[in-house]
Amino acid sequence: MAQAPTPVITHKPVHDTIKTIKETPEQSAKVAYNKGLSNFLNKQYDSALANFNRAIAGAHKFEPAYLARANTRLREKDYTNAANDYQTTLKLDSNDEKAWYGLGQAEIILGKDSQAMLAFNHFVKKNSASGDAWYCLGELQARAKNYKDALTDFTLAIGSKPNFPEAYNDRGVCNYELGNYHAAIDDYRQSIAFAKTAATYNNLGNAESKSGNNDEAIMAFSTAITIDPKYTSEYNNRGIEYLNKKSDTNALNDFNEAIQLDSTNTDAYCNRALVEYHMNNMDKAKADCDKAIKLNPQYGIAYLDRGIIEEMMRKAKAACTNWQKAAEYGIVVANDYTKDCK
Repeated sequence: MAQAPTPVITHKPVHDTIKTIKETPEQSAKVAYNKGLSNFLNKQYDSALANFNRAIAGAHKFEPAYLARANTRLREKDYTNAANDYQTTLKLDSNDEKAWYGLGQAEIILGKDSQAMLAFNHFVKKNSASGDAWYCLGELQARAKNYKDALTDFTLAIGSKPNFPEAYNDRGVCNYELGNYHAAIDDYRQSIAFAKTAATYNNLGNAESKSGNNDEAIMAFSTAITIDPKYTSEYNNRGIEYLNKKSDTNALNDFNEAIQLDSTNTDAYCNRALVEYHMNNMDKAKADCDKAIKLNPQYGIAYLDRGIIEEMMRKAKAACTNWQKAAEYGIVVANDYTKDCK
């Protein structure tokens, strides 16, 4: 007997009941933000910036994204846009201390010192133990030549962060500018105890010189030269100390080296002219003054020195012309030389 065929059972199509869940713009913004943070931590700043842009596009009031984008732009040295982002962050949350600090950093680099000072002052109100913030305030005060206020800020910086060589050095600069040379020496030595740099030894040498410690000044400048043999002002400064000790050969060698390193160093040319004058090499001395004046036509001290050299060369009229120029460019002592000029 033939077997009956198996019936074919058909079903209506079954639709998938699992639907795709769509992210809200806010959720997408958070995803992009988190990716951006990961990029930032891995120093992938271009990718971080792109993700933070996406986050902000999806959530216009997403304050952490503006802050993160500002920090990224600061790393990429896009200081103007970084400052704009920090300001937007603060409009959304005026108590965001990180934004105040970042804004201060951006503004100080942009040369907007008053805005930077305002930002750091906001920051230290709630972060008085931040040595770095006090240091930045000290830098701003020093740039404005408010050396007493800068001293206070650098002292607060050191109090919050005792191992702070830059703060000791810069406090030393303030003390130096205020004529507190012994205090400056102490600060420079404290700085050197934490970090031996050519710049700080050079500063120490200047303070020792002002204190009348000629040999100590030479030692400091010599150490600076050992650390950085290409630092031209060290040679010029040590040359002055040798000149004061009447060690003309050593002074001449240092001024030669300073000029070799920087052929536009007008101070070194004038100082070398003095050595040549002492050695009775008047033509060479005058040539150095000529060079200094060619480099800086308003360099009053060079006119004064050239006038003295011209007088020794029995060129009275030329000497008077130079002294008059020196007086014109602010060298008060030149007026004593012009008294006998006709």
